[in-house]
Amino acid sequence: MTAGTKATQSAPIQAHATTPHLPYHPRPLKRGERSRREVFVYFSPRNQRIAMIADMVNVALALRLEFDPTLSHYIERPRRLKVSDKHEIDITFWTRSKTGQEAFYLVIPDSGTVGSTVGTLSIRDRSVLEAAAQRQGITLHFVTEDELLSSRTWLATAFELLPLVWQYGRLLNRSMIRARIEGLMRNVERMNLSSLLKALDYEPSHVRAVVAAMVHEGSVRLVDYQPGGVDAVLEVPHA
Repeated sequence: MTAGTKATQSAPIQAHATTPHLPYHPRPLKRGERSRREVFVYFSPRNQRIAMIADMVNVALALRLEFDPTLSHYIERPRRLKVSDKHEIDITFWTRSKTGQEAFYLVIPDSGTVGSTVGTLSIRDRSVLEAAAQRQGITLHFVTEDELLSSRTWLATAFELLPLVWQYGRLLNRSMIRARIEGLMRNVERMNLSSLLKALDYEPSHVRAVVAAMVHEGSVRLVDYQPGGVDAVLEVPHA
């Protein structure tokens, strides 16, 4: 599923574009923040705009949201949470599902968790954060760094798929390839990517890009895929 070197977004990109009809917009990172924090900048097909994510632990959640087919949008740093009179923090993400449900997520790094003798983790100052959120009329969903690292295989797969989804947006023949893939998978539960490549008279990189876009939107999913693998098993999800 590896992307080629030309897997880029062809449409003009506005570096600080927002979506006007949404209730939140990404808080711009200040110059000092950009210089002292790891910043990952990429085109988000889910949001159809450039996303700018600070800190790799937050990138991990961003990729999970990017490939969540139930979501229509996600926004990084949507608003500040006033924890005390002198202390505010960014809420990590706001999301809206395709059914209209909204949620706020706060990523908790390892430094914000406390271990126990039985191997479980608890969130340091959780009651303080929840009380602050309640005062501002929101409910926070906490995601720990440990939880994100436990899904590192999928995160590596997402890094592999994202350039292919970008490439999909550049393909002039994507509709034809997709129709052929849907036809081949209509009466089967699973199919190998290698079988699709053999059955379709298209450039293999184009077929991979269409498959990646179908995974991104949830019309097919990967089964037990290992990042960097030469083949993949595709499955049509059932309701």
